[in-house]
Amino acid sequence: MPAFTSGLVVLAPNLARLRAAITAASCAGLAVTIGSATGHADTGLVASTGSLAALYAADSTPRREAAHVAAAAAVLSVSLAAGALATGPWSAVVITTVWTALVAYGCAALATRPPGAMMFILMCTLGTVLPGSSLAAIVATAATGIAAAALSTARPRRSEQGFDPLLHMDTNHARFARAQWSLNPKASPLVFMATRSACAVALAGSVAVAVDAERPYWAMAATAAVLGRGNQAATTILRAGQRLTGTLVGCLVAGLVLLAHPRGLVAALILAALTFATELFVTRNYALAMAFVTPMALLLTDAAGPALPLEPLLASRAGETLLGCAAAVAASQVVTRRWAVRHQRHALRAVERLTEWGYSGARNPRQIQERAGSLAGAVHRLETVTTRTAAERRGIRESTQDLRLLSDQALIHARTLLNDLGQQPGTASSLREGALSLPGEPSVEGRPT
Repeated sequence: MPAFTSGLVVLAPNLARLRAAITAASCAGLAVTIGSATGHADTGLVASTGSLAALYAADSTPRREAAHVAAAAAVLSVSLAAGALATGPWSAVVITTVWTALVAYGCAALATRPPGAMMFILMCTLGTVLPGSSLAAIVATAATGIAAAALSTARPRRSEQGFDPLLHMDTNHARFARAQWSLNPKASPLVFMATRSACAVALAGSVAVAVDAERPYWAMAATAAVLGRGNQAATTILRAGQRLTGTLVGCLVAGLVLLAHPRGLVAALILAALTFATELFVTRNYALAMAFVTPMALLLTDAAGPALPLEPLLASRAGETLLGCAAAVAASQVVTRRWAVRHQRHALRAVERLTEWGYSGARNPRQIQERAGSLAGAVHRLETVTTRTAAERRGIRESTQDLRLLSDQALIHARTLLNDLGQQPGTASSLREGALSLPGEPSVEGRPT
């Protein structure tokens, strides 16, 4: 089945999202209900977005899960506050672009669980059009996120699922090794990838403002959503198609929902149901999740003020989503063969060098742990680069194919070494032979093909 078709009909197995979906729906419904009951419906609607923090729940102990959700709630609130600094459409584009670069890089460097930077950028775009009191909305959003974190602790402790040598080696030294290459633009692809996402958001926002689109922030939000799980060409084209398809279906659903212009408790119940469905499917089927995200976004727009004409509202959503998807696809093509080959080669050589070195000469368990941490950081780097180059456009994939095959072999040997905290001469010998077969510097033009 083609990747695009399977993306529309196949559900990835992830039943662990059920608890997070219930948590998010409960918090979203409660925020809207309290806002309506106190005469601040617009603030309650904005505050309901704090429930998105539940998406970042870690599949771990209750305490760690709550910490992840609380951290996500804090960043969501700061994102909303950053967007609220905008004083006009062009300043909104500038602020959203800068914020996209920061959170896209930060989430990639910290290996944040899905949906990564996407929700933080969406909150920034929402902040650029905050209704009523911005401070009250930001505080209420933070409170909703804290409630989601508190609810995340109300479950039994999960048992450990298997053994992953990389997680076992996730020491301070390993985290330092990852941070060291992540902060180096010459060694890390993350700076370029974050810049590419920011440029895509800037393109979508600038075009939307230039053509006097009614809601430019929807175009920027669509771009961020498409690029939220990676801005490589193949990944972006697939997600752009799924985003557009899901949005069109969602517009049909929204049309049925908004015919009645729901308010108060009815709006809270509908919003809670849509939040539940979004949380349940966003990591399992992106296109299906968009069919729920779209009516949720339109309901927030409609319920925050007087009833709006339905047809222009739906047309604006579809048109600005199309613009955002087009900007994301255009930006995903901007990469050179030289850039991809250089990062693939450097990451591969780092793993080969550390694996060949192994644990020889280590005199105590601490030194072994330090070397294992360095190797774990190098493995993370090579996996990141390999995954990204494999999803770029065809010219990039072809130019890095031989290096990726060597990388796969190197990763197998490195993981074997990490899995055994003893000397492994056989593995070092194998990697030494692999290093000898590494091709020399190719003569590749530094321009896109």
